[in-house]
This record gives sequence, C-alpha cells and structure tokens, in this order.
Amino acid sequence: MTHPLLARLLSLSAYGFFAIAFVPLLALSYFNHPSAADDYCFADTAVRYGFWQAQKYYYDGWTGRYFSNFLVHGSPLVWGWYAGYKFIPGLMATAFVWATYLFIVESLRGLVPASSIRRVSFILTGTLFGVYILQLPSIVEAFVWMASITVYTVPTALMLYWGVVLLRWYQQPPGTLRMLTGRWAGVLVFLIVGCGETHMLLLISLLLSIIVYRLAFQRLADWRMIGLLGIAFVSAWLVFRAPGNAIRMNGGAAGGDLMNGLLLSGKWLVRNVPGWFVKTPLIPLSILWGIAGNTYLYRGGRLAAIFQVPFWYAALVVAGLILATVLPSFYATQVLTLRAINVTYAVFLFGWFYLITSQIRLFSSVARVPPSILPTLTGLWLFMSLANSQPLKQLYGDLLRGKAATYDREMTARHQYLVDSKPADTLRVAPLTVYPASLFLEDVRTDPTHWWNRCQSGYYHHKTIIVDTTLRAPAPHL
Repeated sequence: MTHPLLARLLSLSAYGFFAIAFVPLLALSYFNHPSAADDYCFADTAVRYGFWQAQKYYYDGWTGRYFSNFLVHGSPLVWGWYAGYKFIPGLMATAFVWATYLFIVESLRGLVPASSIRRVSFILTGTLFGVYILQLPSIVEAFVWMASITVYTVPTALMLYWGVVLLRWYQQPPGTLRMLTGRWAGVLVFLIVGCGETHMLLLISLLLSIIVYRLAFQRLADWRMIGLLGIAFVSAWLVFRAPGNAIRMNGGAAGGDLMNGLLLSGKWLVRNVPGWFVKTPLIPLSILWGIAGNTYLYRGGRLAAIFQVPFWYAALVVAGLILATVLPSFYATQVLTLRAINVTYAVFLFGWFYLITSQIRLFSSVARVPPSILPTLTGLWLFMSLANSQPLKQLYGDLLRGKAATYDREMTARHQYLVDSKPADTLRVAPLTVYPASLFLEDVRTDPTHWWNRCQSGYYHHKTIIVDTTLRAPAPHL
C-alpha cells in the first residue's frame, strides 16, 4: 500500500466518523425540550425575581459557579421561548467541533504546510469528535441538558478556544493586538473557572504545568502565565467564598478526604482508561496519523514549539490533567457522575493526540514500509467500535424507532396544556410513554412536593403539577 492511500484511508475514516456522530446530534436537536431537572428551577427563579437577583440568590444560597449560573438564568425559558431548546444540542455540538478545529489549526502551525493545514485539521477534528462520541458516557448530559452543558461542556469548549488565544498571543508582535489578546485570555480564564470546580482544577493544573516547564527547562519566568494563574486563583476564590457553595457542599455525601479522594480517583482511572483504547479504534487511527503526519506533514523539519516538551514531562502532565477531572468529584462526594466523565474522556483524547503528535518522528521507520494489515485492522476495529457503541445506539435508536418524535409530540402537548390551562389547585399530566436516552433525563413526579414539580408549577403559574398514571399521553386532562 502506498502512502497516499494511507492518507486517504485516514481522510475517509475522519469524514465518515464526523458524519456518523454529528448528523444524528443535529437531527435530535429538533426534538429537544427543557428538562424537569433544574431547567425549570433556574427559569422560575429568574422570571420570579429577575435575572440579576437570581444570580445573587444562587450565589448566596446554592453554588458559587457564577458563569454557569449566568448562562442557565438566561435560558430560552426565561424569555418565554420554549422552542429555543430545539437549537441547544445542535449549537453546542457545533461549538464543540468548531473549538476543536480552531485548536488543532493553531497547534499545527509550523508542523503542517500552510496549503494543507485546514484539510488536515478537519480530518483530525472529525476523527477526534467521532472517537469522542463513540464512548461518550452521557449524550444527554454533554449536549442536551442545559444545566449540565453550562457546567461541563461549555467550559471544555472554552478551554479549547482559550488554547487558541494563548497560541496566538505568543506569536503576535508587541502592540495593541497582543495586549487585547492577553486581556481576552484573562477574561476566558475568569469565565472557565466560573463554570465549576472540575474545570477550575483542570485549568489551574495546566497553568502550573506550563509555568514549571518554562522555569525548569527554559530558565524563564513566564509572567504571562503567572498573571493568568493569578486571575484563576482570584476567580477560584470567588467560587469558594460563595455562601451557597458551602451550603451545596454540606448537602452532598460525606467527603473532604483528600487521600481517599486520590485513592478512589486512581482506582477508577486504572479500571476505565485502558478500556477506551479497546472500545475505540484509537490505536490504529493513531498509527495512521503518525505515518501520514510523518511522511506528508512533518517532512523532516522541526516540530512546532508546543510539541517540543520532553515526552516524560508531557505524559506526566496529561496524566495529571486527567486526574484533575475526577478528583473534585471523589474528594467532595465520593461519587463520579457521567457528566464529569464526559470531561475526563475529552481530556484523555486531546492529551493522547498531543502525545502522539509530539512523537510523530518515531513513525518514520514505519512510514517507509507501511504494514499491509493496517487498513484491514483499522476497518475491522472501526466496524466493531461502531457496532458496540452505546451512545450511537442511543442516538440512532431514538431517531429510527420514533422515540424522539413521540417524546417531542408528548412534551409539546404537555407544554401547550400547561400554558392554556387556567390557574388551578392541581393540574394532572399524563406520564410519558417513551424515555429516549439521548434526550430524556428527569420528569415531574407523582409527589406534588418534589422539587421538579414545584419548579415547573411555579414557572407555569399553577399551584401544583403532578403526574397521574391513570391518564394517557399525549392528551392530558384536569
């Protein structure tokens, strides 16, 4: 097999991956609705007390996540735009892909010829996004449920974009543009930390690793990074000093044991990370990238500065960043949620991409005589990964079996019923007949005092809303 055919195989895998993973997310976006879990609570608070007062209410009474609070209290429900939720999964998936693409473009400057950098970056973006969706722990918590998106997916995309801004900042000549770029990098740090503790620790760990590298290996005090670290610490202080943060932490499971948190984190990573190499075609695709990158992209020149970090240090940093995504959960509550694992998996994939690219010259010997079995192995591994991917089964199953359409019809009928009904002591709604895993998270309960019921009845200006199991969807009754 010739080298161009290997490159073509990588291209086809990327385009196919991207289409298989991205298209159903766009299609499912049409069927999305706000979740009973938190979405109505944030909206009811903002509508009842006002947008800015709602920020203060949550900062003082529940959590210090000031930027994610800012986003959820400005949801489409707050503005009375119920159909706005149909755009959220598609927009979030697009933002995530676009941030990934920009990050790869910027990180490959100097490694890939200018004439092909966009094509190569799209190939790598499609590959990474496809592998990400293959084993994504929770589709609904990554792209559908707004309360989770703002705490986990939004800051993940922002961190990728922040990486783009940093790389441009270091390449710009002195002047107004570089000054503004540096200010924007500081603003992004403030926003990312304000989304939640997971990305707070992740960002601070990354900044510290860069500062230590510059000091230990380049004998240079990087005042830009030190300044950003200072902003990160001040932002973290704003999160932790929030009265609501203490209330929220005290309401969770017993935690606060750092050593036990580290032990639980290490055990979880040892049990789960190796499986990601087996359940996805990451290994053969990495070999394809190494060969194609070495023979056509690297061309024997010097790697870009970002990839010249000693391998042992880079591997240690990647491992530390992965640990940083699971430690906050195990430290605080001793429970790791699927939405937190979404971030862990993303950091793992981008860290792996970085390590492979930094060692791309090691594939030079393989590139001279490409193994003939590689295309077959890649195809078989890819087929098995697709066939056994639970997230893809959920996505396509909900679409093709009509679950998403039924869910959309029943939720639309319920919403219209709640809007049209006059205020009453008790409104009874029929239970849903389907629960599409890629769209559904929580529903109101039969208990009128449950938090979800109270939030939704408050938003629609009714005293009580309950699920009545004797009713049939999609036509609720009084």
